[in-house]
Amino acid sequence: MANQTVTFDTPGDTPGRSARPAPLPAVLGFTCLNSLGTGAVQMGIFFLLRSAFGFGRRENYLFGLVLYGVYVVGALGAGPLMRRLRAAGMSTRQALAGVLVAQAGASFIPGGVARLWGTPIPPQWTVWLAAIGYGVFTGIMWPIVESYLSGGRSGKSLNAATGRFNVLWSGAVLASFWLMAPLVEQRPIDVITALGVVQISSAGLLVKFGPNPARHLPHQHEPHPESWKNLLSAFRVLLPLAYIVAGTLSPLLPTTLDQIGVREAWAPPVASAWLSSRVVVFFIFERWPGWHGRRWVPIVAGGLLLFGFAGAVIAPRFGPAALPLLIGMLTLFGAGHAMIYLGALYYALEVGRAEVDAGGVHEALIGVGYALGPAIGLVLFFIGVRGEDFDSWLVLVVSLVSALAGVRALLILRGGREKDEN
Repeated sequence: MANQTVTFDTPGDTPGRSARPAPLPAVLGFTCLNSLGTGAVQMGIFFLLRSAFGFGRRENYLFGLVLYGVYVVGALGAGPLMRRLRAAGMSTRQALAGVLVAQAGASFIPGGVARLWGTPIPPQWTVWLAAIGYGVFTGIMWPIVESYLSGGRSGKSLNAATGRFNVLWSGAVLASFWLMAPLVEQRPIDVITALGVVQISSAGLLVKFGPNPARHLPHQHEPHPESWKNLLSAFRVLLPLAYIVAGTLSPLLPTTLDQIGVREAWAPPVASAWLSSRVVVFFIFERWPGWHGRRWVPIVAGGLLLFGFAGAVIAPRFGPAALPLLIGMLTLFGAGHAMIYLGALYYALEVGRAEVDAGGVHEALIGVGYALGPAIGLVLFFIGVRGEDFDSWLVLVVSLVSALAGVRALLILRGGREKDEN
């Protein structure tokens, strides 16, 4: 999941909105259940594809490009779609229920065809069709959910709700990797089917939601130094980079773990090392305000992100030490990723101001980052790079992209430091 909790809205004071926010337990419960699907499909699907169809790096990168690409389409289309549906008399809750049904329908396609044809593994076209449907509707769903989270909340209330939201969705993504482990070797398609069942069950929580999100209140910003605007700008440079690197790494991990000798059933739990450290950092940073306003945070975060990625990619070259090295590097990568995500979110709330369709735009930007990762891998395959050379070139290209983003972020931070000194 790639959630950036900012306002998703329609222009004007839409009839049917109230000042009362949606009950937080219902929003968080809905988020938790649906994040299981997001984790398994958007991030864990590559393990399922390798088990079911023998997908290698090239196939996984192509699948990732399609999955994340249609997610961008859904996220960008969420705002215009909701305006048209509201104009036609449909409530936001009804639209969200429809999205759930569509997502579940996409999840049922591979398993349904397999049962219809009497085979444990369906044709490949079924998972491609499921990915397109699931990706588009996931891109539509999360901006709507975020509008219920932020609607009617501001200041400390919004910050507290956002903190719980981040810990829960990231924890659910982590749980999805462990829950799929018993099925990934023998029944990979059943994992996708199960997600549809979970999503249908989450629809019961919608009765606690209002017909439409509450009015979005102006955020009560705390007093802050002028340089915090530069920190916001720096983190906004690093945020797409974090998802480019994650989008490059996720399709790669199944084959990397296979090279190390990790069984398919244990591959998702091992790969979840970076998801685990991300949850831990989310929990710590949401409760420790000492990192606010510190310029070292984006610098350390960027270093951890790139160092962890490079170490994870080349880990198979280290023989008996490959597995512990991989787990350690994934842990560093997850910590850096979480720091960047939280920094971008915190300063957006404290310095920036949410705008119309901001939720969809932020989701789309993150989705673009995710899609560019697989695109980098596909370009290397297209020009004929293979074997260990592929790993080396992958690290080199991602390092160059990271260096460009890093230089830009450092220049922004330097400008903030000069403002403080003056």
